[in-house]
Amino acid sequence: MTQLEWEAQRIGKFTASEIHKLMGTPRKKGETLSETAKSFVIEKAAEILTGQKRPIWGAALDWGVEHEQEAFIHFNNQSEQIWEYYGGQEFKFYAYGVFSGASPDGLSNSHLLEIKCPYESHNHIKHILIKDNEDFKSSKPEYYWQMQLGMLATEKSKGIFVSYDPRMPEDKQIYQLEIYLDDIKSEIDDKISAASEMLAEIIS
Repeated sequence: MTQLEWEAQRIGKFTASEIHKLMGTPRKKGETLSETAKSFVIEKAAEILTGQKRPIWGAALDWGVEHEQEAFIHFNNQSEQIWEYYGGQEFKFYAYGVFSGASPDGLSNSHLLEIKCPYESHNHIKHILIKDNEDFKSSKPEYYWQMQLGMLATEKSKGIFVSYDPRMPEDKQIYQLEIYLDDIKSEIDDKISAASEMLAEIIS
């Protein structure tokens, strides 16, 4: 899949990298979506109606793109699994229903792979200090929800979170944590369903 085809598939979708915006708790009782979630839905509606996705740029993004393949090579050299890598020139989007989906950095027979290359080295250290699923969820909810949806979309029950910083001493350049699919499918499905209904109303 080319990058243009990949980008076209993602327009108007609640993608894994942003799904955390739907997962907040609304202030009003009886509602499913928070105000942040509603704003996110409106953003997706604008993408569908215009056919254009809001561009994202910056030094942190450039750093991540520049070092992700290098991170994968380091990780893959240490791994005993066989991986399909979807960075660089390879792009893959796994739909989850009509309005959602995920673009993992890689897949093995049993695991999903998500790679982060922090622009600020102190964030890499924070990643190293994460101990387990619950710690991951509380300290990095945006990555937690990204991986949970990614595992659902790719039908994997486990994932590996990788953090890479080439500026660190060699023994601390790469960190990996195994993540498990929690019992959150109904929670994610409820949020996506409510968001999809709101999206459909707007674009119609």
